[in-house]
Amino acid sequence: MTPKALWLPFQVDDLAAVEQFYTVHLGLEAVDGWSRDGERGLVLRVADGARLEFVAPGTPGPAPLAFELDGVRQVDRAFADWQPAEPIVGPHRYPRGHYGFEVRDPAGTHVVVWSEK
Repeated sequence: MTPKALWLPFQVDDLAAVEQFYTVHLGLEAVDGWSRDGERGLVLRVADGARLEFVAPGTPGPAPLAFELDGVRQVDRAFADWQPAEPIVGPHRYPRGHYGFEVRDPAGTHVVVWSEK
């Protein structure tokens, strides 16, 4: 398993303020955004293979580590290779269409492994 990107997805209550902070003060570039079904989101490019994702409305809190893989097969293979005893959620299709699973690492960090495909 070789991730193609690291994402840090955050839930926020004020998307406009977050966008202003990161684009104006840090110069990050918006590479994706959406507004549907009462949800608004923004993806900012930090560096090659690193993204910050913000979704509102949401409850601010610690962000999981999210590793993007190339496709469904790679996600399923990673899940089978890891064989997590107690996954947070097994492989499935999320409401926005991506596919993945969620586990905790040995230190208790929430980890998401997913693919857009």
